[in-house]
Order: sequence, then structure tokens, then C-alpha cells
Amino acid sequence: MAKTMDHNKNQKAGWIRYLCFVALAVALLAGCSLWICLTPDQVYSGEERRMLAERPKATAKSVMRGKFQKKYEIYLSEQFPGRAHMVTFQTKLLRLMGERDANGVYFGKDGYLLERYRTQDFDWKHVRKNIRQTAAFLEAYPNARVMFVPVKSSVLSKKLPLFAQTEGESRFFELAEKKIPKGQRIPVADLLESHSDEYIYYRTDHHWTTLGAYYAYEAWAESMGFEPAAKDQFAVETVSSTFLGTTYAKVRTAGKADEICLYQRKDGPAFAVDYNMGEFQSDSFYDRSKLEGDDPYSVFFGGNQALADIRALPEQKNGKTLLLIKDSFGNCFAPFAANHYARTIVVDLRQINIPIRKLMRVYPADDILILYNSAQFMEDRELSKLK
Repeated sequence: MAKTMDHNKNQKAGWIRYLCFVALAVALLAGCSLWICLTPDQVYSGEERRMLAERPKATAKSVMRGKFQKKYEIYLSEQFPGRAHMVTFQTKLLRLMGERDANGVYFGKDGYLLERYRTQDFDWKHVRKNIRQTAAFLEAYPNARVMFVPVKSSVLSKKLPLFAQTEGESRFFELAEKKIPKGQRIPVADLLESHSDEYIYYRTDHHWTTLGAYYAYEAWAESMGFEPAAKDQFAVETVSSTFLGTTYAKVRTAGKADEICLYQRKDGPAFAVDYNMGEFQSDSFYDRSKLEGDDPYSVFFGGNQALADIRALPEQKNGKTLLLIKDSFGNCFAPFAANHYARTIVVDLRQINIPIRKLMRVYPADDILILYNSAQFMEDRELSKLK
């Protein structure tokens, strides 16, 4: 009889603990939901250097196809209160459990964080569309070239954990090579791999370093018939040694912070830079005030500007003009290329609302370079402006 009573007490206590846990979970979810509903959505994440998901609109079609549910799940995860702390906790927990990746990022050797790029991560219909639009532009402008910068995960594959999946990019290059003429492609993958033991990509960010951009500049200059400026012709200045980039923001952990270096031509020309058709002017490619903000990589041109009009000083009446159409990888490349032209027009299609052909009526160019990171090119939604 006593055993039966003890059993009933234990069972009752177990139910009480279970109901308390359920009540706590429900209260937590309800509180978070109420927080999300009552507080304004966070539009931009300074820690992650990107725009956050907006609240999706529900339609009968989107709900039936499951698109609304997927978008709303992403929206909730990005607007979740205390998200940065949750990401840190999740990453530490996964690493304690022996996991080799978290939130699409592999924990590589030597403190490198490397993005995971699987085939299923991309919309291949959209990728093919971007390639077709770029190929059509290149056909219309024989003086144009394209450079696709490979992702860090493929160039620094030796730093990946065993059996890491990065096959998405290789399929992209296969598709691009079929559509884009060889004479208008500037391949840099093998070149960068030959320097993979050097500091050519940041450990905590997806971008290449200024040194990586320099090696690509050498390849581009030689393909254009220019003699590239030797590395010893540049003064190298380390302006930050505490940089934690976009890849770090996805997992909130890093073995070692990165350095940002600026390359200044010792004997090169001076430059005048006009930003966004007269919005502001500068005599430098760099905005050092950004080094104190939440995105030190924006030291290059102050971030992704819509248009930068660079003129070599003293001005050359009969000099050539380069049009550089780029994503953020072009920001530390442009200062190298500008040394070979009287005028360099740097355009970011994501920031400008003018179709590129209309823009070229205002800024006619002798040479054109399209420079994109492969993964960013595959996901870009603004390449229709090349029409």
C-alpha cells in the first residue's frame, strides 16, 4: 500500500514537472511572439552586415505551396529577440558535440571559417538567367571582360574538414564556361589556389584580402596588355587587426581576428573621387572613419557605393576610361585597376537604379570589367540591369 502511494506521488510529481516545462515553453514562445508583434522589425543587422528578412505576406497561393511558411520561418529566426546570443550558444553547443559546421559555416583549420555551398543551396533557374544576361552583355560589348572570383571554400579547400560539401560552385563554373567566350573570361581560380598558403582570404569573412585582390589584378592587367605594378611598388598599411567579418557573424565564434591592409602606390598618380554623381567628393579610395564602425571592411570606398567616378591627377585629356561593374569584391580591386586609366567608373548594380546601357551614354568606356564573387553572382537579383 505504501509503495503504491509513493508511486502515485512520484507519478504526480513527474506530471507536475512535465506541465511546468510545457507551461514554461509556451510562455517563452508566447513572449517571443508578442515581442516580435509589438516591436518594429529590425531592417538591418550591423553585426551581420546585411538586410534582414521582412514579414512575408500570406496569400492563398503562397500558403498552399508552402512558400509562406518557409519565408515566415526565416523571418522569425532573423527577428528573434536576443538572436546573437542564441547563435553564440548554439555554436558552442554544436562544437562541444563534435559538429564540424553550424549555420552553413564549416569550422576549418587554422581558425578559418568557411561557408558551405551545396548544389541545393542555389536557384539554378536564376543562376542560368544571370549567366545568359551576362553573356548577352559581353556579346554586345566585345571590349568587356568578366572575372568570377571563386569562394574561399574552394580556394582554401585544404582547410576544410573531411567530407565537406562545396560542390555548388563547380557546377556554376561549368555552366558559365559554356555560355561565356573564353577570350572574355579572366580565370583566377588556379592562380589563387597557387597562393593558397598565403593570406588571400579573411579567416572570419567571405571576402578576399587586399593581397588576394592584388594577385587577381596582376592576371587582369596581363590579359589587358598592361604591365602590372609590382608588389614592392605599394606601401602596405595594416589599419585594423581586430576585424570580425560576415562569416563570424553567422556563428559568433572565431579563433583569431583578421587584419585589414591598404595598398598605397608609392609613385603612382593622385586621384579625385566623385561619389554618386556629386553626392560627395574625396581624394582617397578609403574612408578610415569606417574602421571604428560595425563594418570595418567599408574602409574601401566607404562601402558599396552606387557609383564612384575616379579621375587620375593631373587630368589626362586623351586618356582611357575603365567601367568596373562589381560586387563588394571589387572594392579593394578598383584602386589597383585605376592606376592604368585616366578615368575609372565603378558601378554597383545593387545600389543604382539606372540600366547600365543608359549609364554608359553618360560614362562611355574604352574597357569594361565585370567582377563578381561566384556565389554572390549566382544569388544576385540586379543583373537584369545589364540589358
